[in-house]
Amino acid sequence: MNSLIFAVAVLLLGIDAINDLAQASVRVRVSDSSWWWDTNGNGGNQLPDMLVAYYRHHGVHSLMLVVCHTEKKDIAETMLWQQFTLNNFYVQVHTACSLKDLQHVTAPGPDELKVSPPPSTFRPDNTTHWEISFVLPATPYKMGILLLDFTSPCALNLLRWSTAPEHNYLTTNRFWLLLTTNMNDIDSLEDPEIFIPPDSELRILWHQNFTATLIDLYKVGPDKPLKRRHIGINLRTTKHLRHALQKFGSAITYRQNLEGMVFNTAIVIAFPDVFTNIEDLSLRHIDTISKVNHRLMAELANRLNMSYNTYQTVNYGWRQPNGSFDGLMGRFQRYELDFAQLAIFMRLDRIAICDFVAETFRVRAGIMFRQPPLSAVSNIFALPFQEDVWISILVLLILTTVVLIVELIFSPHTHDMGYMDTLNFVWGAMCQQGFYVEVRNRSARVIVFTTFVAALFLFTSFSANIVALLQSPSDAIRSLADLGQSPLEIGVQDTQYNKIYFTESTDPVTKSLYHKKIAAKGDHVYMRPLLGMERMRKGLFAYQVELQAGYQIVSDTFSEPEKCGLMELEPFQLPMLAIPTRKNFPYKELFRRQLRWQREVSLVNREERKWIPQRPKCESGNSAFVSIGITECRYALLIFGYGAAASFGFFLCEIIAKHFYGLYRIFYGYREVQP
Repeated sequence: MNSLIFAVAVLLLGIDAINDLAQASVRVRVSDSSWWWDTNGNGGNQLPDMLVAYYRHHGVHSLMLVVCHTEKKDIAETMLWQQFTLNNFYVQVHTACSLKDLQHVTAPGPDELKVSPPPSTFRPDNTTHWEISFVLPATPYKMGILLLDFTSPCALNLLRWSTAPEHNYLTTNRFWLLLTTNMNDIDSLEDPEIFIPPDSELRILWHQNFTATLIDLYKVGPDKPLKRRHIGINLRTTKHLRHALQKFGSAITYRQNLEGMVFNTAIVIAFPDVFTNIEDLSLRHIDTISKVNHRLMAELANRLNMSYNTYQTVNYGWRQPNGSFDGLMGRFQRYELDFAQLAIFMRLDRIAICDFVAETFRVRAGIMFRQPPLSAVSNIFALPFQEDVWISILVLLILTTVVLIVELIFSPHTHDMGYMDTLNFVWGAMCQQGFYVEVRNRSARVIVFTTFVAALFLFTSFSANIVALLQSPSDAIRSLADLGQSPLEIGVQDTQYNKIYFTESTDPVTKSLYHKKIAAKGDHVYMRPLLGMERMRKGLFAYQVELQAGYQIVSDTFSEPEKCGLMELEPFQLPMLAIPTRKNFPYKELFRRQLRWQREVSLVNREERKWIPQRPKCESGNSAFVSIGITECRYALLIFGYGAAASFGFFLCEIIAKHFYGLYRIFYGYREVQP
């Protein structure tokens, strides 16, 4: 019996020992992870709440939880996943095993392949560098990445992979948060292969003894030391964290000193034969785009404490038949440049090989012309009177002729004129000519007098209107369709984009104009602005030109009366100009904010007024006297020609009629002589 009691006692003591050992083991695990969650309610559960508050402050709703050592962080992973899920976060979990699994990494399809992929700088060696399945597609939405135990080889490899130039996953819309309990772990980020750019949002959360410290990290350049800035110290609650984040504001405002970094850039000089200096205001119309953007980029370098290694090209860059680009875009395609010192057109084919930072100016290209004289497009001899006036004049002619014929028939006096002479009298009176017959009776003289007086008023009004119409411009060309039907020839500024945008246009009117008046004329329609604007000034000529360049030439070479009547039509809308950068450029957001700041403080507006000429105003208000040419007199000459031809025809008929009988007798006698 005693032995049985002893055995039971030993068994109970063994069970108690096992329970104590199990509790001790749990306490050890909880102690190892007490900075995650305190089961005694002593405040350790503040960390998950802080993480939720941190990502909510940044507007993040999608989260990637990366746990490289699950054997140590299994409790943390479960608790964090539950905490974020309960707070309506979409959470994806990556472990060391899932990162090494490359079977489910799908290669991009043919439509997703880049025109020119960036050169690969990540070199796998299967020891410290190995390929992983961590792929972050480009997205406009915000995303959070939470990395546990970032000093492990798995986590450091992930950071090297993500910061490689061909990936550049550290952008402004990806909020990286690295957790640690040892402040010395930050030194591992001094690795030169882990480039934390100024555009990044990477923070360290150091948590220990129920307090947390949030640290902002970045590097000016890949070979620059790591820079640290404390956002909040001794944070105990989510309220403390939110207050620290609000006080800190935007991280990029603390990163505006690039410490003299040198970037490879390029500028386009399209007309090197006439280009003098980038600051030459006397030739504003030569390479205006480069000049107007130069001061903005110089101010950008001054604000960010950086400098440029500038290359010069003569072409903005357009796609070639083999798929490559020439000029400036060709350098971007070969990754020879970091960004350009000027803005270029934002086009879909260029977006594939570069990114656009911020818009600067808008360039307008249009067909400039002077409205042709009214005499060139209309019969000015029919314009002085309206239709009802012409009908009244015709009625007057008929009525005068009829009255004069009645007077001749019933008059008791004899006249030396026939009935056909009345037509000569009426027509001569309307043309202010005299009459060759003397009229003796008073009734006929009254008819002659009233006819001449009425004709005098009509002739005076007609002549005055003719003088005004000869010097008046027309409004016949109001659209591209009118221009296509007009007698004006068309020239085009010799730039590549004019040739491209005309051929790419889908507007039927623009296409018709191009094929009818540009493509059909050959390459000689492409000319320099000075030549094209001079031809436009002298004759019936329209010129497709950058309106800013055209305005400058008009201001310099046109007289005040010649500025009146200038018209412009835009056959196509040019896209906005924007500063291009290479793909995955790690300073893109920093540049964007600086350029937009220049617009907000009117620096962009100042440069636009300085370098881009405005449309010249017509100060005189009317056109000057112009001499009369063949064009203006063509209808008068046409009437004269028709009259001469008719007269000659009647002359031949009279000769034939006069000698018809003699010819008939000769011809008839010749037939009688025949046997």
